[in-house]
Amino acid sequence: MMAFGVILYGFSIFVTETAAGADFSKTVLSIAYGGSVVVGGLLAVPVGTWADRRGVRSILAVGGVLAGAGMWVFSVSQAPWQVVAAWWILIGPASAMLFYEVAFIALDQSSRPQDRPRALGVVTLIGGLAGIVFIPGTERLVAGVGWRQAAAILGLMVTGTALLTSTTALRGLRAPAPSVRPIDGGRLLSRLTSDRRFAVHTIAMVLVFFAVQGLFAHRVAVFDEAGFAVATVAAWAAAASALSLPGRWIAPLVATRFGASNVQAATTAVLAVGTVLMFDGSSEWQMAGHFTLFGLAFGAFLPLRAMTMSDWFSGSSYGATMGSQWTVVTIFGAMGPVLTGLLRDATNGYATGVALLASTLAIATVLLLVVARVPAPTLDR
Repeated sequence: MMAFGVILYGFSIFVTETAAGADFSKTVLSIAYGGSVVVGGLLAVPVGTWADRRGVRSILAVGGVLAGAGMWVFSVSQAPWQVVAAWWILIGPASAMLFYEVAFIALDQSSRPQDRPRALGVVTLIGGLAGIVFIPGTERLVAGVGWRQAAAILGLMVTGTALLTSTTALRGLRAPAPSVRPIDGGRLLSRLTSDRRFAVHTIAMVLVFFAVQGLFAHRVAVFDEAGFAVATVAAWAAAASALSLPGRWIAPLVATRFGASNVQAATTAVLAVGTVLMFDGSSEWQMAGHFTLFGLAFGAFLPLRAMTMSDWFSGSSYGATMGSQWTVVTIFGAMGPVLTGLLRDATNGYATGVALLASTLAIATVLLLVVARVPAPTLDR
């Protein structure tokens, strides 16, 4: 919750004209954030492999230190290259160590298959509190002390929380047994490339991640430029996070009946409709509609990827498998914030970028409906 609040939701406030957006262009900030997502994706496989073999405690500790250092460097940056360096070199690696991927691996290692839907619901429910707390909280902090001091304070908070989690809350979490070895990289790659479910699902996740990252990074700025006060938009974004909480709990239970990818397709379609409402974004009902639909659908969507992958690939190589998909997803999906920022600066408005994001969600909906009907490969797992 702390990591998402500081890195993901915090950025949506920092990019506005009342914060770092007043000192750096949308393009610079978008490249910094998008590049950090790519870096985090590139580290997904080694982080997942380490977690398969040695558990997650050391990963969380290192990630917390890197996140705090990155936010401090960001807070003192005077030139665009310094902003990019803070996000690419420090915050990007931290995100690979602090976000849901590591939590999902810990759950796969520590819970029984019949308990995972409930466990995934609990973890993503807690993560959903990040938007409720940190979107309006970051806006108030920026308004009170300035964006630079706010970034430094938030960095200290995420470092302290990660270290406490690693050294106290997870003390009883056992690392995998030494006798359990993940499959080698060649066999893993062969298995994944021969599984059409994995390929289609990965493409769908790329498109969803592309759109969602673009939305998270720019949606506050979209409505800010449409004439709404940042505090008002931040309050609506926090409300969307609150609306996401029931779905995080209910979706895994519904997916056990109707299939995870089918439920993913339905929630992605709702995300697409909510994104279309941003196209003009000048009316209050459009803002309200966007954040309401986004909150309801995104909360339901979140735990379903982990549930789908656990159904297919649970075991000693689950971390590496999740990491393999996440690397592809983030490398291509991270272009969402970048292209949205570039299109905004090139066209002096967000309409073109929003249309692009809505289109990718529509295509992803179709692919998720298709993958539900792709048979499993006949090979050894």
